[in-house]
Amino acid sequence: MSFSKKFIGGATCALLLATTISVSLPAPAHADDAGAFIGGVMASRIGQNMRSRTQAEQQQAQAAQDQAYYQQQQAQQVQQAPPPAAEPTVEERLAKLDKLAEGGYITPEDYKKKKQAILDEI
Repeated sequence: MSFSKKFIGGATCALLLATTISVSLPAPAHADDAGAFIGGVMASRIGQNMRSRTQAEQQQAQAAQDQAYYQQQQAQQVQQAPPPAAEPTVEERLAKLDKLAEGGYITPEDYKKKKQAILDEI
């Protein structure tokens, strides 16, 4: 048999088979509204999850940026803060007490008490 006869025979056989199958199969199923509803719900949920994830990532990025900013501000404040003042010496405290007494800001009794307290600390 030649090639053309084999080809024609095969094509005829395929055509008969396709016709037989199509006649014996029921009509194609059509999607009802439930399938469309479920698809819509899934699409909505996926969209919501994507928005939530994007929002969470943006919040994390903003929190990290805020934290870095506050750490930088604290570092600058530490650098700009003056060193703590040294505690005044006994002589400086007595001189200040004398000025307060001379100016009439404290009574002579308070002057004596404070002076004795300063001297007791020595």
